[in-house]
Amino acid sequence: MTSTDSRPAPADLEDETSADPSGSPGGALVDDSRRVLVHLLQGPFLDGRKDPSRYAQLLRDRAAIEHRLADLFLDLVVDDDAQVAFVRQGEDDPDAPKLLRRLTGLNRLDSVLLLVLRQMLLTQSSRGQRTVVSEAEIQQALAAYRRSTSTDEAGFAKEVRGSIGKLQRAGLLDEQGEDVEVSPVLRLMIGPDMAREFIGLYRQAGVDGLPEAAGDEAGEEQDGA
Repeated sequence: MTSTDSRPAPADLEDETSADPSGSPGGALVDDSRRVLVHLLQGPFLDGRKDPSRYAQLLRDRAAIEHRLADLFLDLVVDDDAQVAFVRQGEDDPDAPKLLRRLTGLNRLDSVLLLVLRQMLLTQSSRGQRTVVSEAEIQQALAAYRRSTSTDEAGFAKEVRGSIGKLQRAGLLDEQGEDVEVSPVLRLMIGPDMAREFIGLYRQAGVDGLPEAAGDEAGEEQDGA
């Protein structure tokens, strides 16, 4: 009797079930890609200028890493020009469980400072320049907000220094001697809803001269990211 068994031979089974050593979506991630994935989940972002080898591995295995993140309802955002990448909550399914949290512990001044720094970043980036600012420049940029919320200039300056330190610990400001450099990821991490929220803080405080176009641009850029 002729056998009609169509089951694949053991070698065929091995080919079908073995993990793809390249880390493709159908197989297991290689160790270096797993480390990149963990780094992204730990946050706040991956900076290719400071960690070129890990960033290069992200680009090599981007499809597989995106596939793993999608399983967790997360999106990968990569800015090739700035060489930064981070993970954000996916927006396709509003009922999906939330794994990531927004920046927490921010007071009103912290939020306003983020918006001011983002506008500085947009201005300098359009000129092809890094955004390195001094504390004096930050204090001056927040002067209108101070006049609307506090008459204690020395006390307000101390609060600003506290906000700067908080953003440094979050990885959004990098110390450069006596100055700080604003991370390029900031313009991506503040989405349209958050930008509108920060702009509302200005208005609630009665601050004049709010750059409306900058706020609108923030939303448009993130929508297209």
